[in-house]
Amino acid sequence: MPVYTYTTIDEPRANFRTDPTAINDAGTIVGTYADLTGNHGFLYSGGTYATLDAPGATQTRASGINASGLIVGDYTTVDGPHGFLYSNGTYTTLDDPLATTATVARGINASGQIVGHYNNAAGAHGFLLTDGLYTPLNDPFETAGTFAEGINAAGQVVGYYLVGGAFHGFLYSNGVYTTIDDPLGTSTLVSGINDAGQIVGTYFDASLKSHGFLYSGGAYTTIDDPLVDSINGDGAYDINNSGQIVGFYNIGSVTQGFLEVTTPNPPPPAGTTADLILRGANASMGRYEIYDIGNNAILADYSLGQVGTDWTFVTLGGFNGTDTTDMLLRSASTGGFEVYDISNNNITNTAFLGNVGLNWQVMGFGDFNSIPGETDMILRNSNTGGLEVYDIANNAITNAAFIGTVGLEWQFSGGGNFSSVRGETDLLLRNVNTGGLEVYDINHNQITGAAFLGTVGLDWQYAGIAPVHAAGASDLVLRNVNTGAFEVYDIANNQLTGPATLGQVGLDWQLGGFAANSPTASSASMGDSSQAAQLVQAMAGFGDSGGAAEYCPARCRHVTAVAVDGTATRVRGSDRVP
Repeated sequence: MPVYTYTTIDEPRANFRTDPTAINDAGTIVGTYADLTGNHGFLYSGGTYATLDAPGATQTRASGINASGLIVGDYTTVDGPHGFLYSNGTYTTLDDPLATTATVARGINASGQIVGHYNNAAGAHGFLLTDGLYTPLNDPFETAGTFAEGINAAGQVVGYYLVGGAFHGFLYSNGVYTTIDDPLGTSTLVSGINDAGQIVGTYFDASLKSHGFLYSGGAYTTIDDPLVDSINGDGAYDINNSGQIVGFYNIGSVTQGFLEVTTPNPPPPAGTTADLILRGANASMGRYEIYDIGNNAILADYSLGQVGTDWTFVTLGGFNGTDTTDMLLRSASTGGFEVYDISNNNITNTAFLGNVGLNWQVMGFGDFNSIPGETDMILRNSNTGGLEVYDIANNAITNAAFIGTVGLEWQFSGGGNFSSVRGETDLLLRNVNTGGLEVYDINHNQITGAAFLGTVGLDWQYAGIAPVHAAGASDLVLRNVNTGAFEVYDIANNQLTGPATLGQVGLDWQLGGFAANSPTASSASMGDSSQAAQLVQAMAGFGDSGGAAEYCPARCRHVTAVAVDGTATRVRGSDRVP
């Protein structure tokens, strides 16, 4: 996993608390420390701490700093809290004209735009200050206050709002509010954003313990200082454009700050020929890990990040051209599809493909539009049996084509080149009542032919498609549900050319999947940016084509899919770990 290096930030004059709340690109940190007299702002630069106390104030807090060294925060006098801008030794008071009891400045960007919140009889409201003009910021979902905390160079604002006794983070961009909630939390506070759109904050778990988090590329990663105690927790405040994060951790009654620097996952080691992706279950739900595999051994493993558990794994494929193998997830509540680009063991980008009605279930993947290097998706209407192809390229759905309706008694059994026409991906369907097998040839997003292959007893269930009789072949493997025996059916030119018995394995051994070297023996994986690991068959539902995950007992991880050199395989639903 990425290497997280933590350095303690402890103002030497602090008695109880050091809170580093902001960091700029030069690595200069500002924050607040508490001693026996109260709160004081501080500036930490080049290993030296300097106190920041506004004149006449009983309390001072420093909260934000930009690339020019301009600092914002708030100070308290007998008439309450006021915001301030500190520049070249001068404090300038910032009071929102709508405030009646308090103004607090929290963040400042390179252009000098300032965000914070103010209080009046109606409650707490965020504000954006630009060239002397205050603009209120009120999240439309809030019922008890909005708090603006950070702003980046693009003017994107982050913060949190309160509703129903819980806090929720938000991102305000181009006039639109988007809720940011860490999937592991019951409440989320968002406090910092950099120019790349990476967001940090704090979430509270079910036991009310706090944790820092990083939200980047659509994935949540928990940021926990290793020195934090087991009860009170920690949190993250800000992130600069180098990805350095500042935050706090608790040790008993004392709070100390930290500076966290993340080193990305290294590229796969020499000899890597395949990658395995696992999804955490139970306590690790939504967390994805990648395992580099070569020479029949796991060579390295790393964390990819956290994704909300509403997003279920669909498949792996080349959805962003021919760079590397990408991961496709789908929202179980909205039907939305999201692509995660993976390169050199890191999630490098995300893209939302759009929403498709949940009555359209994922059926299979392959090159249905006859454009080399693309992975296209077939969905099936669960009510009508209708089939629709979605062409995907460069992380976008580029076309959709309805290719016909097939009776619902015909269920998907696999995809492969059954017609022996170079470059085609065909569909194999099976009748659930008779066991009959029918192949549908697909070319340029059209069904170009259909052929009945024959009938096989229903006690023989689909196990997978694999090149069993020859390299590059698409053969059908079935398994007997009563005996555990495996049988292969060679398919060429839309005909069964010969069955063969592979042997019998006890039914306590569940199918993990099929992997095979490509005919050209090329090397490609999610860690190899020079080639794309293409999907032949990786079913969405960890063993079924509908996308629903199986029940997983305690202490297990779901196997999502494997990308191997030139191919990918269907894999079993879950693997138990110690």
